[in-house]
Amino acid sequence: MSRGESISRRRFLGATGLGTLTLLSRGLLSSSAAPAAAGPGPTTPPYGDWSDIYRQAWTWDKVVRCTHTRANCISACSWNAFVKDGIVWREEQAQVYDPGRGGAPDFYPRGCQKGACYSDLMHAPSRLRYPLKRVGKRGRGKWMRVSWDAALEEVAEAIVKAAVEHGPETVVYDQGTTNIDFGPGTAAELRLADVIGAANIDGWAGVGDMPTGCLQTWGMFNCEGTSDDWFGSDLIIVWSGNPVATRIPDMHFLTEGRYRGAKLVLVAPDYNPTALHADLWLNPRLQTDSALALSVAHTLVEEGLYDRDYVREQTDLPFLVRRDNGRFLRESDVKKGGRDDAFYLWDEAGASLRQAPGSRGMRSAGINLGRLRPALGGLYEVALADGGRV
Repeated sequence: MSRGESISRRRFLGATGLGTLTLLSRGLLSSSAAPAAAGPGPTTPPYGDWSDIYRQAWTWDKVVRCTHTRANCISACSWNAFVKDGIVWREEQAQVYDPGRGGAPDFYPRGCQKGACYSDLMHAPSRLRYPLKRVGKRGRGKWMRVSWDAALEEVAEAIVKAAVEHGPETVVYDQGTTNIDFGPGTAAELRLADVIGAANIDGWAGVGDMPTGCLQTWGMFNCEGTSDDWFGSDLIIVWSGNPVATRIPDMHFLTEGRYRGAKLVLVAPDYNPTALHADLWLNPRLQTDSALALSVAHTLVEEGLYDRDYVREQTDLPFLVRRDNGRFLRESDVKKGGRDDAFYLWDEAGASLRQAPGSRGMRSAGINLGRLRPALGGLYEVALADGGRV
C-alpha cells in the first residue's frame, strides 16, 4: 500500500465508516457505483478509480524547505518538501542557487536519490524508533528493546568507567563520513567530545580521504575551488574517485566540461561508473598509486611540463632547503630569535635572499609575489645566525 493510498483511505474512512472499509479492502469503488449515504456531516468524495487517488498526490497542506544530512555526502542540497497531514508526501529540488558564472552551467539542480529517499525512510518499517540492546552473541541478530533512560545510563557508565580507569583520551569519538549535518547535531557531538576530553578521530583520515600532499603543500586540504571550475578546465584528472556515485550534484560539470572540449582521465584500480565517462582510464594495481604519482611528478619536473609561474606562487617548491640537514631554511637559522615557521626563497630578480610570502609565521597570509621571481633551482650560499655558512 502506498503512502498516498493510506492517507486518502484514512480520510475516506473518517467520512464513511466501517462499511466503506470493506469495499476498499476488495478494491476501489467503480465509477458506476453510487457513493454511500453519509448522513449528517461531510459528504464522501466521489472516488471513481485509481486515478482519483493518484490526483490526491498533487495536493498538499504546505511546502517547507529541507535538506538531507548524514546521507554519506556533505553537499546538503536544498529541497522543497510537500507536506500533507504532517507527512512528507513528495520532494522536489529547490532552485535557490545563483546562475552559472563565467559561462559555466548552473549549480541547479542539486540533489540525488540518496537524499530523495529520506521521505520514505522516515516511515519505513526498518526505521529504528527506540533503543535496542543486543542479547546473545554478536551476529545472532537477537535484540531487546530498552528505554531511553536505560540506554543513556549504560553509555554514560561505560564512558565514565573508561575515563576513570584508563584516562579520558581512551574514549574515542569518530564522526565518520556521514555524521556531519552542518547544524546543532554535529556541534553538540563535538562539544561533548571536547568536554569529556575524548580523542577525536579525523573523519577524512579515517577513511583514507585526507589528501596529505595538499595539506603539506598548500596548508589546507580543501584547496580546490568550487565544482563549476571543472567546466573551465582543459584536463580533469580524477584519482581514486568515483564522482558519479559520490559527487552526484556536481558530476554534470565534468560531463559538460567534456562537451566544452576537456579531457577526463580517471585513475582507479576498478572500472567504476565514472570510468564510463572518461576519455582515458588508468587502472594501476592496488597499493601502487604512490609509485605512479611519483613517476608522473618526476616526468613533469624533468621535462619541464609545468607552469613555472604557477609553481613559483602556489607551491613551496621555491623554498630554500639546507644541504646539511635537508630542512627548509628558516628565519631562526638566519637571525637570532627568528621564527621557525618563516621560510626563505632566492629572488632571481634582485639576486638576494628573501622571505617567502604566505609562510605561516609571516604577518600576512597573502602569497602574491609582486616583483619577486623565486628561483626554482640552483645552489646559493647563505650566512647563518651562528656565524656559519650553508
